[in-house]
Amino acid sequence: MKKKTKKRKPEASEHAPSQSASENGGYLMKIGRGERLYKVFFFRPIAGREWHFEYRIMTKEKSNGMLEMVSYSFKTVSGSPVKSGVMRVPEFSKRDLESIVQNMVKRTNTGDDEFEELDLSCFSNLEEQIEFLKAHDRADTMYIT
Repeated sequence: MKKKTKKRKPEASEHAPSQSASENGGYLMKIGRGERLYKVFFFRPIAGREWHFEYRIMTKEKSNGMLEMVSYSFKTVSGSPVKSGVMRVPEFSKRDLESIVQNMVKRTNTGDDEFEELDLSCFSNLEEQIEFLKAHDRADTMYIT
């Protein structure tokens, strides 16, 4: 008779798709060599405007052509930015991005005038992308490294 081996329960860290912001030194997204930001999306539903609430999606293009995504809720409390509900998708294709964004538009009940998409793929490098974001006060560049 064969001895049955007990199935090992995977550690919690094995299920984590990528590092948390605290493990990344406070940054939401690390951009490595050969990578750059792709698109940034802002969802600003009227219902949350009195609290300066937004839902944001940041994507980067990885060196293998796939995308990585970080999404989070953002609001200003007493003049300080607060982010919560950080969700990370470590790898997906560009063709999946449209359906992800459309799903979020529906979930947040965001109208056309409450939605903004910044396409950063036209810039040749990360430095140009960050300068554009800073100049237009459009993203938490302090959360990108």
